[in-house]
Amino acid sequence: MMPAKTPRVAVNRLIGALRDHDLQGAVELYEGDAMLAVYPGMVGQGTASIRTFFEGIFRLNTEIRYEVKNIIEVGDLALFTAKWTIIGSLSADLPKTSHQATVMRKQPDGNWLIAVDNPWGAVAPAN
Repeated sequence: MMPAKTPRVAVNRLIGALRDHDLQGAVELYEGDAMLAVYPGMVGQGTASIRTFFEGIFRLNTEIRYEVKNIIEVGDLALFTAKWTIIGSLSADLPKTSHQATVMRKQPDGNWLIAVDNPWGAVAPAN
């Protein structure tokens, strides 16, 4: 995969990998020791945890829709926030809509990778 030379490119690749259920493409967007909230209140670290998380998400065979809210870049860090919605059936204890906060870091080769990802976010206000 070509390096994501901007945070926007990295975000677009993540959204595309989730849309296409591209396990390898999704995992490659994370640093090797990245932290990921794999379930509300539960954090996993590293490639194996991230791979297991996405395997579970893709096994649900649902569609994930993203509404990008912000991409804020400061030096070698960027914050990506979005609202996501899962279309399809889920376990009753999982939210179907949430707000995501993701921190990306620019690597020495100029590639942007995810360092910290919380796809569960805080409880969003009612619409």
